[in-house]
Amino acid sequence: MLSRLVHIVLCGLAGLAGACGRLIAADASRPEVAAARWVERQLVQAAQQAAASFVFIGGGSGVVISPDGYVLSNHHVVEASKRWQVRIGGRSYRAEVVGSDPYGDISLLRVQGVSNLPHVVFADSDRLNVGEPVLALGNPFATAELAGEPAVTRGIISALHVFHGNYSDAIQTDAAVNPGNSGGPLLTMNGRLAGINGKIETRFQQRANTGIGLAVPANQIQRFLPLLKAAGGGLVYHGYLRGLVGVAAEDDTRQEGAAIKKVRPGSHAEKLGLKAGDRILYFNEFRLLNFHRFLGVMGTYPAGAQVQLLVERQGQRLSFKTTLDQLNPGTLGVQFRRPASATSPPVIDRVFPGLCGEKAGLKRGDTLLQINGELMLSLSDLVKYLAEQELMAGDTVKLLVSRPGRLDKEEIEVTMELSSVFDVPARQPGSERE
Repeated sequence: MLSRLVHIVLCGLAGLAGACGRLIAADASRPEVAAARWVERQLVQAAQQAAASFVFIGGGSGVVISPDGYVLSNHHVVEASKRWQVRIGGRSYRAEVVGSDPYGDISLLRVQGVSNLPHVVFADSDRLNVGEPVLALGNPFATAELAGEPAVTRGIISALHVFHGNYSDAIQTDAAVNPGNSGGPLLTMNGRLAGINGKIETRFQQRANTGIGLAVPANQIQRFLPLLKAAGGGLVYHGYLRGLVGVAAEDDTRQEGAAIKKVRPGSHAEKLGLKAGDRILYFNEFRLLNFHRFLGVMGTYPAGAQVQLLVERQGQRLSFKTTLDQLNPGTLGVQFRRPASATSPPVIDRVFPGLCGEKAGLKRGDTLLQINGELMLSLSDLVKYLAEQELMAGDTVKLLVSRPGRLDKEEIEVTMELSSVFDVPARQPGSERE
C-alpha cells in the first residue's frame, strides 16, 4: 500500500507528469525506467524505516531517536503533561518528559522499559540544500492514528535559515503538513532526520497547509540533547548575548556581517569589548550577512555554550570568545486587556497565580502608567520597552499603576523581580502550529 502511495506521489511530480505511465509500460531495462524505479525504492524504503520509529502522542507526532527509547516531539505537543501513553507500531508504552526547550519548541521523552527500538539517525542539517527532496511523517488531524500508520507526504526543501519568531533557523518545506504533524520527522531521501516539523504558515485563520511548513533543524536539536537528557524533567534555555542593538537588515546596505548600532552600558557585550560600529563577520563557523542572521544563528545554541565571534573594526579583524547568557525573557505575570484603540492605556485583565504580579499585589483593572520611570501610554509602548531593554527573569523593575478607588483613582508604586515567561500557564495552541 505504501509503495503504491509513493508511486502515485512520484507520478505527480513536476517534470515527470504524464511520463510515469509510459515509463512503467516500457521495457524495464531502459535507463530512465531503472532510474524511476530506483527513486521509487528510495522513497518506499525511507518511509518504511521511518514509520517503524514513528510515535503517536497526544493527537500529535514524535519520533524515536535511540534504541533505548528517547523520543523527540514538539514542546507544544506535550507541554500539558509530564507523562504520556504513546504508541509505536502496534504497541502502547508509557513515556515521561525528560526535558523541554519551550523557546525552541522541542521536548525529549523517554519510553519506559524498552530496548532495541527502531529509530532514526540524525542528518547533518548544515549540509542540506534548497530543492532537496524530503519526506514528512505525521498524524494530520489525527486521521493517521485511526488508520494505524503515519501519513507520508513528499516535498522539497523550499528555504533554509528561515527566521520565524522562536524558530530562528528553520527549514522550510512544501511537503504537506497539517495540525497533528507537529513533532513528527522531516526526513532526507535516505531516511535521516533533517528536522522536527513544528509550524505552518496559515491564511485567513484557517489551520490547514498552505505549502509552507517549518521544521526545527537537526543540528540545533543535537546541541541541546545533552542538556535535555540531564534536565530531570525540567527546562533548558537558549543562549543570548545581552547588550547589542543591531542595524536592521533592511537598513544595512552593505550586507556583510552583523552591524552593531549600539552597545548598552554595563552589559555583557560591553564587558566583552564589542563597540558600536563593529561588524560581526562570523559566529563560530557561520558567516553572517546581517544582524538578523546573527540572531538566527545564536538562537540555535543553548545557554552556557562557548562561542567565538570574528569582528571587523575599522579595517582590522578581532576575535572574541565568550559564554552565552541565558535567554529567559521576563514577564510581569499578568495579561493585559485587548485595547480598544492604538492609544488605549495598558489595563490588566488577568493576574496569573503564583507569579510576580500577584506577589507584588497587582490586581485586575489596574492601569500601567510607568515602568522604571518610562511612560506607558499604550500596550505597544509596553511591548517595545520590554523588547528594547532585554528584560529577563529575575531583573528588578519599578511600576507605577493606577487603581480605581471608591471616590477616585489612586496611584501605587510596585517593585518586583520579573517571573519567567515560561512559567505563564500554557495557552491554547496558536493557529500557526501544526
